[in-house]
Amino acid sequence: MPIERFLAHLSWMQIRDLPKDPGVVILPVGAVEQHGPHLPTLTDTLLVTQVLNHTLAHLPDEVQAWALPAVNYGKSNEHLGFPGTMSLSAATLTAVLHELAASVKQAGFRRLAFFNGHGGNVAVLDAAARDIRATLGLHTFCLHPALYCDPPFPTTPEEQRFGIHAGEIETSLVLALAPELVRMEQAVRHYPDFPSDVAPLFMFGQASAAWLTRDWSPTGVFGDATAASAEKGAALLATATAKLARLIAAISRFEVAHG
Repeated sequence: MPIERFLAHLSWMQIRDLPKDPGVVILPVGAVEQHGPHLPTLTDTLLVTQVLNHTLAHLPDEVQAWALPAVNYGKSNEHLGFPGTMSLSAATLTAVLHELAASVKQAGFRRLAFFNGHGGNVAVLDAAARDIRATLGLHTFCLHPALYCDPPFPTTPEEQRFGIHAGEIETSLVLALAPELVRMEQAVRHYPDFPSDVAPLFMFGQASAAWLTRDWSPTGVFGDATAASAEKGAALLATATAKLARLIAAISRFEVAHG
């Protein structure tokens, strides 16, 4: 990431003098939690920060966007019971987001985007963003993992439905970004035996069942990690970077249309 786009690399006087409108501050929010026997527990934070780094490095100079250091921990209680999972409560994460947003507002910025790296954070970030908009007046946005985990290559129907954690997609991204952290010899394929006769009931969506990983996966994997490759991860990264760059550019100049 260019040094001038990482807000914490700048002095307070440099931050004071930034042209803040148009402009957006981006807060990555990750997680430290189990990702099967083959991926590091840092996976979500690693992916959200590295995807953002690559995106900001390719933004046009005229787009005003700056990244904050990541919030490394998220709401990960669905993965408790697996050593290495570190979880915040929804209340704690919400409080952190609100207090950081207040600091962003105090520094003179008008727009804040949460760049989320973990599915378990989605509900918390969406609720916090609405409340921050209402109480602080900041234009607040949420960018969720589906934005950079939509594969530009064919996947099986099973992977499309059940590959939600430590499967082909996440493993491919880590292979592309930090291959030294992947133990492919430990990669497994596991799909939960979720009942198929109660559609559309699923683990998320319009009709969802609250779920815990240990209810459905002894390894912590949902998907086929054995199908992953660095080449797939590089293709994912390229499409994600282009998509996110367009979104960040639009967010940086976003205004509410009145009347």
